[in-house]
Amino acid sequence: MLSDQLGGKNRTTAAISELLDCVFRGEFKVGDRLTETFLSEKFGISRTPVREALLELKGLGLVDVRRNRGAIFSGFSAVRLSEIYEVRRLLEVEATRLSTSRIDRHVLHDLLEETRQLHDANQDDQYWALDRRIHTAIAQSCGNQTLAHEIERFSKLVQAIRVTVGTRVHVQQETTEQHLEILTAITTGDPEAAADAMRRHLEAAEKAAVTAIA
Repeated sequence: MLSDQLGGKNRTTAAISELLDCVFRGEFKVGDRLTETFLSEKFGISRTPVREALLELKGLGLVDVRRNRGAIFSGFSAVRLSEIYEVRRLLEVEATRLSTSRIDRHVLHDLLEETRQLHDANQDDQYWALDRRIHTAIAQSCGNQTLAHEIERFSKLVQAIRVTVGTRVHVQQETTEQHLEILTAITTGDPEAAADAMRRHLEAAEKAAVTAIA
């Protein structure tokens, strides 16, 4: 059950995560009708975050909203998942390259220190909170508002995939090591090395996600 005590954005992300988890478990089939009433009762939250979650999934082609029928599940195959990650790589690799000379050094220092501490303590990134901060800081520092906006548009779905995949395929330590590579390359001022580290990180994330849905 999801709690309505969460903030609005978090409730939407949580609703997307719940929907994806149902998809990964095979609960929804292509052509299934996903009504707001059914889903809000299933997940134990109000209809508003459910409605917003369905709109997010519609924008990415995972549900089809039809007149007088509501949302219809379009399917979520490994191919579709790979396509989403391909777009994500195109966006975030370029954002990383651009942000290397622009990111606030104090913010970068704090993120790097927190990532090192997490790695050295062999601890998981609880709720992928640090992961979200790292990717957000890079996107917001790229100097291209349109690029940052497109990354933000994917953020709810991407965060939901991270959380859902994280419960099925343990990738926390590998992810932390990859974040260290990205942040270290940015710290040294090498945009190509940082972009390449981000590319490898997202390729590994795609592999884990495809494994989880298989």
